[in-house]
Amino acid sequence: MKKINKKGFTLVELLATLVILGLLTVIAAPNIIGILTNTKLNTYISDANKLQTLAEYKFRSDSKITRPQDGQCIVLTMNYLGTSEFKNPPYGGTYSTDKSFVVIKKESNEYKYYVQIMEDVKANEYGGIPVIIKSEIKKENNTDIIEVGTTAFPNAPESGELKDISNTTICSVKSKYN
Repeated sequence: MKKINKKGFTLVELLATLVILGLLTVIAAPNIIGILTNTKLNTYISDANKLQTLAEYKFRSDSKITRPQDGQCIVLTMNYLGTSEFKNPPYGGTYSTDKSFVVIKKESNEYKYYVQIMEDVKANEYGGIPVIIKSEIKKENNTDIIEVGTTAFPNAPESGELKDISNTTICSVKSKYN
C-alpha cells in the first residue's frame, strides 16, 4: 500500500482559494473606497460646523464685533476665529484662512449663519464647502454640498455684495474681521 502525503494543499484547492479571494476583493474594494471618500467629505461638514460654532460663540461673547443692521452682514475669517481646531483637513492639504469664513447676517431681528470652508489640497486642486446657510450643513449625510476640483472659492469679501453657491445675493457686507 502506498502512503499518500497529506501535508499540503492540492493545486485545485489553492486555485479555488485564490478565485474566492479575488471575487471578495472585487466586491469589497469599491465599498471600502466609497466609505473612505464619504468619511473625507463628512470631515468638511464637521469642520464647517465647528467653524460656525466658533463664530457664533465669538460673536455672542465679543462686544468689539460690530453688530450688523437688518439685511447687512459681517464676515469672520478662520484666521480671526483661530486655526488650532483645523489641523487635519481631509485630503492632507491646509485650510485657506482667507477663503474659509463665517458670514453672520441679520434678518428680521435674528442672526443667520453662513459658512464657507476651503482646503488647498495641492497646486490647482481645492476642496470644501462654498458659502451655504447653516441649516443645509446640519443635514445628515449631505455630501452634495461639497465641491472638490480645480476651481478655488472666492476670498472673504471686504465689502459689497456676498453671493452664495447659486450666485444669489445673501447680503451687503458691513465689516470683515481678519
